[in-house]
Amino acid sequence: MRSNRGAGPVSTGDEVHMKRDTKIRIFSLFIALAVVIPAVQAALTVDAGSNHTVLAGEPVTILAACSDTEIFDATNLSASVDWSTGRTEAEIVQDDEQNGTVRATHTYLAAGTYTVTVEVANNATGVVVCDTLNVTVAPQTANVKVAPKVLNQKSNGVMTVFVGIAEWLGFAGADRTNVTASDPTEFRIGNATPEKVNFCMKDGGTLILKYRRQDLDLAAGDGNLTVTGGAVTENGTVSVAGTGAVSVINPGNGKEAKFGNGDGHARAPLVKEKAKNQKEFPEEQQRSNGKANGRAP
Repeated sequence: MRSNRGAGPVSTGDEVHMKRDTKIRIFSLFIALAVVIPAVQAALTVDAGSNHTVLAGEPVTILAACSDTEIFDATNLSASVDWSTGRTEAEIVQDDEQNGTVRATHTYLAAGTYTVTVEVANNATGVVVCDTLNVTVAPQTANVKVAPKVLNQKSNGVMTVFVGIAEWLGFAGADRTNVTASDPTEFRIGNATPEKVNFCMKDGGTLILKYRRQDLDLAAGDGNLTVTGGAVTENGTVSVAGTGAVSVINPGNGKEAKFGNGDGHARAPLVKEKAKNQKEFPEEQQRSNGKANGRAP
């Protein structure tokens, strides 16, 4: 008789089938987990949308697309928007079984670029999703006119800038009776602020700002200057800006000397510009000249 002493255990047919069935069950379990796990994970998404550009003081509305591969249930969702200047709650409107829209509105008063974050949370599962966009806020446009339009860099005189505040009243929701200048002495041309400020109510209101020419850092050949400031509305101080045409000269250097007479003053062009501006702005100029000379306008 053949002896099995010293040899390993011999597997029977039942043991082989048992091991095979065990492997099949484990493999089937892995497949089942691979199918089931993604199904229980949240498929909530939000798309904040494209970037926006608005004027200061005007509302901007965000319409973010929200979707879910499961049945969209707005009652289990909540949304908020971080505007970079504060956070507000947002409305969620269900569009169909799997999609909805997150809606929120905000008003920026100061010019600049802001990052906006839209956040949606599923209160049942605890899943939170976010997306961002940028909002660029431009200042309200001010109507700016300069007198004289020829700026002599070697002159110690004063340049007058007329800023029409009526343009600030054009944005939506503004109260025309309550809009004023926040602080006219803070109106700037570069780093220069006006030495003197007058106000004329003609044509809805005009600020008369006087700057020392030596304070204006403009290069010869520049064709315009930009004035920035703020207007006070019922919502707060709104950024405003305007550009006025000006001719910057530096008499005594080559061909540019023809603008002056060699003593640092471009008299002929300035006299011509003064006469022209008195014709264009008779009331503002007379009021300004009267106050400058100590006389009542």
